[in-house]
Amino acid sequence: MIRKITYLLMFLLMFLGIRMTVFGQSANDLEKKVAQLQSEIKTSQNLLKQTSKNKEATLQEIELLQAQIKKRQDLINTYKSQLDALNKEIKSFKKDITNLQGDLEKNRKEYADLLLISYRNRNNLNNLLFIFSSQDFNQAIRRLRYIKQFNELLKQKMVDIDNNKTEIKTKIDVSEADKKRIEQLYAQQKKEVEELNKDKKSLNDKVAKLKKDEKKIKNDIAKKEKETKELQARIKRIIEEELAKRRADATIDTKLAENFQSNKGKLPWPVASGIVTKKYGNNPHPTQPKVTVFNNGIDISTDQGANALCVFDGQVSTIFNTGSTNVVMVRHGTYFTLYANLDKVFVKSGDKVKTGQKIGVIHTGANDNVTSLHFEVWNDKNNTNPESWLK
Repeated sequence: MIRKITYLLMFLLMFLGIRMTVFGQSANDLEKKVAQLQSEIKTSQNLLKQTSKNKEATLQEIELLQAQIKKRQDLINTYKSQLDALNKEIKSFKKDITNLQGDLEKNRKEYADLLLISYRNRNNLNNLLFIFSSQDFNQAIRRLRYIKQFNELLKQKMVDIDNNKTEIKTKIDVSEADKKRIEQLYAQQKKEVEELNKDKKSLNDKVAKLKKDEKKIKNDIAKKEKETKELQARIKRIIEEELAKRRADATIDTKLAENFQSNKGKLPWPVASGIVTKKYGNNPHPTQPKVTVFNNGIDISTDQGANALCVFDGQVSTIFNTGSTNVVMVRHGTYFTLYANLDKVFVKSGDKVKTGQKIGVIHTGANDNVTSLHFEVWNDKNNTNPESWLK
């Protein structure tokens, strides 16, 4: 009995271990991704409600809607990955169950054969005469050993049969649970596809409205490009001056720079919650298919009244005004982080700041009700993708 229980425990632990490492690990990762995407979609929906107060369609609203569509597509694809994994597991279990049923039948047959042998030799096996009729002591020992082994074999076959049944039931139970999960995932996927189609229709309507004023759009593009070039030129100049001055004074904190570098991919986001509406690098214009706009950082839409948060320990390098909003640059040795589009600023040049500290209040557009932080990361004089630094 103890042997049987031990075997069953070992089997269950082994089975669950295999499921966790082979399927469970990826399943957990997918579940985390689903939760993250659902959270981001909820955030974008809340932000869209804020921007929808403005009856006129805006570029920022379209960008936010495009970001939400991308998140929905990612979520639908993640559901598909979950479904593929579950279907693959069920298919594998079917094969295992078939093999186990074959083993069960084989063990049953062998057990029946052993019972038949036991029945035919019952007079010998159950009678001491079988042992005492031995020609010598050694033969008696062999016959005794034979009877013991035969009985153990019978018991073992019973254990094997029970174990086969347990394995089959376990795999069937897991398969049934997987089937129910598949039904849930199909329902969730269908719902997201419906919402995606609604988002796409809303986007097309807003783009069509905005395209009516083609001249204004082109003027806005030209104006934005000019402002961006001026801002980037100013940032580069400030960084060059800062680094030159620090190198001359030999006061660059190389240890801080190393710590910043070692935390690549682990830095907290510069907002409590939000969604990236403009990625680093070339971004297609929301309404002009042939136009791309280069972004030196990322733009994160967030809630009205939200604060920009410092992503790592450092020192405020400089603060300057662009004409309507403020920019704060924080130095981390030879690295710099930049927080732009701020209204009220809580720090001043030279202040030492900590990870998570409030830098300032993010500006909310008067015309579109969009609250968006522009965030950049610089390594010396080289611009880098901020998303590769954030966790």
